[in-house]
Amino acid sequence: MADEEQSNIFDRFYRVDCDRNRQTGGSGLGLAIAQAIAQKHQGRITVQSQPSKGSLFIIHLPILPT
Repeated sequence: MADEEQSNIFDRFYRVDCDRNRQTGGSGLGLAIAQAIAQKHQGRITVQSQPSKGSLFIIHLPILPT
């Protein structure tokens, strides 16, 4: 995925591939929901991507004292 697309992928309803629609792809909500869940737990989600090779999504969550 190109660098300019990475800044938008956590936006609701954003889809990287402009050819995708509801019949052939997702709704563009999955990463927005994942980010919201991480943030609710005082965490964050990041992406590392290389075009034509793939993407790695990492969820960082704090260790809270018990």
